[in-house]
Amino acid sequence: MKAFIYDMDGVIVDSEIIHMKAETILLARYGITADEALLMPYRGTSDARMFEDIKGKYDASYDVAGIVGEKDVLMRELLHTDELIPIEGALALIEATSALRARGIRTAIASSSPCETINHVTETFGIADKFDVIVSGAELPMSKPDPTIYLQTAELLDVAPADCLVLEDATAGAQAAVRAGMTCIGFRSPHSGMQDFSSCARIVHALSEIDLNAYFGE
Repeated sequence: MKAFIYDMDGVIVDSEIIHMKAETILLARYGITADEALLMPYRGTSDARMFEDIKGKYDASYDVAGIVGEKDVLMRELLHTDELIPIEGALALIEATSALRARGIRTAIASSSPCETINHVTETFGIADKFDVIVSGAELPMSKPDPTIYLQTAELLDVAPADCLVLEDATAGAQAAVRAGMTCIGFRSPHSGMQDFSSCARIVHALSEIDLNAYFGE
């Protein structure tokens, strides 16, 4: 392997609860009672895809682009008022993968979150300089499970998809990585629910279980 690519929400930062809090507040404005059963299947995909799907299911009156914008505003508020907590073991793993860069291994974040959210998280945790490339799926026409975000990340890293190892906590993200021709580790994140990792090469319940030497050598 020549590159390690991180998803962000649920992998680096324990933010899935904050996302669902924002979505619950917004959907309630349109008479939709959102719970974990409704929202959990959309972990890892774009807000536009999620709100479009929910609109169809409930025949909701909201404008998709409008409610996505509302969520961006609300997330900015919540991210600055709710405490950001890193996933246990994430910062240590990021330090370890960053150290591999001295041997030519490349590192990246490929997240469905907007750039502003990604930047806020990486700056808060002091890890912005640990990655060679950061890609936001919010800037792309297709969202996970479409492989576009991972293919673009590989291109920016100048690494073949087959040489990329991806860490994901959601079904959509894992499917996107595998469809891009990459190897994916599925992480059972604390608040990501029971995601389908049948396409993953390995499943871990803690980030400390990941042995980088097994993929990148000693």
